[in-house]
Amino acid sequence: MEVSDKYTLEFLPLALNDITEIVSSFVMLGSKQGAIRIKDKINKAAEQILHFPYSGVTVPDPKMSKQGFRMIVVEKYLMFYRIFEDEKKIIFYRVLNGKRDYPILMNKLYEDN
Repeated sequence: MEVSDKYTLEFLPLALNDITEIVSSFVMLGSKQGAIRIKDKINKAAEQILHFPYSGVTVPDPKMSKQGFRMIVVEKYLMFYRIFEDEKKIIFYRVLNGKRDYPILMNKLYEDN
């Protein structure tokens, strides 16, 4: 967990697993440089959200939007997060390929919260 002046940043295990799978897919395709590039971009996006939490967009899915989910786009990947103002915490829930049906993949997360 990282700490900024104002917020703490947390990645749920599912989000960390997503990132590991994304980076690993580049390595398996023989692109070590691609793996480094995407990991750096994901880290940079998370840092941007840490300092500017509302710079991500509201998720277009109505159910997720009602639950306060926001997202930031990193190449073809969508990083889903929520801001908890009372706790000054930002939680990343998933990092998914934008071509996937993210409302279905996220369904359990936003119904549990």
